[in-house]
Amino acid sequence: MATEEEIVAEVRSFGRLSPHQEDVLYGIALKQDELGRESTCLLLEDLQGNPLYEPLIEREYLTFDTFDHGGAHRVASLYVTLKGLRYCILFADELSRRHGELQRRRVAGR
Repeated sequence: MATEEEIVAEVRSFGRLSPHQEDVLYGIALKQDELGRESTCLLLEDLQGNPLYEPLIEREYLTFDTFDHGGAHRVASLYVTLKGLRYCILFADELSRRHGELQRRRVAGR
């Protein structure tokens, strides 16, 4: 389990996630918080090798379970890890402000 200090050290070494990756991580974290560990689902084939999601999984900010319901495709259920939640908390002011701006743009675009 990563502490705040370990996450700060990792950010110093590898840098922060891209703004888009942070927005995705923050959005999934909010969904989990509001809906009680509700996952975000993607097709496994869309997840594997994806430059948006792979760094989040490699750095252990996201984890996933896979399901095969007998169809042609496997489903990946994404969850934000405790480390990912701590990352979001470290940068919460910036992430929440950016998330609010994205929401306002979506509403204005309707």
